[in-house]
Amino acid sequence: MDTLHGPRILVVDDDRKDMDQTLQAIRTHCSSYEARIADGAWEGLDYLFARGRFHERQRHPLPDVVLLAVGMQHIDGVEVLKRINEADYLRKIPVALLCETEDEKRRAIREGVPATALLMKPISTDNLREVLRSRGALAT
Repeated sequence: MDTLHGPRILVVDDDRKDMDQTLQAIRTHCSSYEARIADGAWEGLDYLFARGRFHERQRHPLPDVVLLAVGMQHIDGVEVLKRINEADYLRKIPVALLCETEDEKRRAIREGVPATALLMKPISTDNLREVLRSRGALAT
């Protein structure tokens, strides 16, 4: 986390309603957080790997935490997390998987992806706070 900004959270989801609920939890929790959004898996990967319109790392800095939806179209959050973990410089970023169903949660566990947390949607302010506190990204 740089000292000029609060913690950055990247929210990756292709469901606008779920994304809005997650952003509301972030706003409710702490206004000093900088939330960045990626509309779906491919945009999330482009952001994290500095590709396409996100190629300027200074304008699109790496987040301190990623909130990643599991149930997305084309490529799901479990596969995105596998790709994130292939890059040494991304592996250190805490990633919380947001699951809509118990089946999604079981699949993430079965796949053995190294998620920081498995949270059920919609994310609660308390769950968000706990994830951020446990990863040292919480400015209290």
